[in-house]
Amino acid sequence: MSSLLNIESSFDLAKNQYHYKKDLIIIAGPTCVGKSMLAMELAKKINGVLINADSVQVYEDLNLLSARPTEKDMNEVPHFLYGYVQSQINYSIADWLQQLSKVLKGLEKIKKTAILVGGSGLYLNAVIDGLAPIPRLKEEIKIQSLLKLNEIGIDNFKEINFKIDPQFIGKNHDKHRLLRSYGVFLQTKKNMTYWHKMPREGAVKKNFYNFLINLERKSIYKRCELRFDNMLEKGALEEVKKLYDSNIDRSLPIAKSLGVRWLLSYLDNKISFEEAVRLSKRDTRRYVKRQITWFAHNYIPYKNIIMK
Repeated sequence: MSSLLNIESSFDLAKNQYHYKKDLIIIAGPTCVGKSMLAMELAKKINGVLINADSVQVYEDLNLLSARPTEKDMNEVPHFLYGYVQSQINYSIADWLQQLSKVLKGLEKIKKTAILVGGSGLYLNAVIDGLAPIPRLKEEIKIQSLLKLNEIGIDNFKEINFKIDPQFIGKNHDKHRLLRSYGVFLQTKKNMTYWHKMPREGAVKKNFYNFLINLERKSIYKRCELRFDNMLEKGALEEVKKLYDSNIDRSLPIAKSLGVRWLLSYLDNKISFEEAVRLSKRDTRRYVKRQITWFAHNYIPYKNIIMK
């Protein structure tokens, strides 16, 4: 807890009187650096609450593997947007941003200061800069897109999408992005690249205090490996077994999240348990590396806080 002893100076409490209506504190950084712990301590001092900005912690069926706050934590400080989405839902950033807006309005009414906590760069980017104004797809369009994919197969469907939007499909070619790309074009007659060039909408209209929490990379890797072992000891495999038994669509975001993907492969009898653990830890290290790169190039911190 030594890194938490100086919350006042770390978050400039003598200098900043964080206002529940005007300000939004963002505590961001790679996974496993202690963001939530710091946010909890800060919240206790400024009458604050924690709001989730992690794309995996939104799912109700992933408690252990998403490293969601404990019941004890949630009883000590109010938490919002944690574990409220069913695993079968292909939850989008736009959905989350809409929920965030509602939460922020509610907090203003009860005069609580919002502390956004997470490491999902696209979520943080949406808060600060907004999203491309892509219209929400009609249900009949979604059905048409899925029928087309089933009719011609994934390879031909990808080829059609590539002709529509080579720039977008060159980097986004999993099943759900292909369906979305095709659906957007079907409904609007404009491709995803067109929409992404449009002025963004939905950014939060507050003063941002962007804190970046970091730690030496090897220490993050070590923490992640120890945490994964601890998750398994507490029942993470049983958590994934429930998804497996529900015949979860493997193209959904939750099925591709850290740990889940390879544990599902183990349950499929495709790899050994030891191999599933090794690959999960490897993917986590790669994810940490991508996060560090993203924050270095896309996130301008008000202040850096280096953990020890």
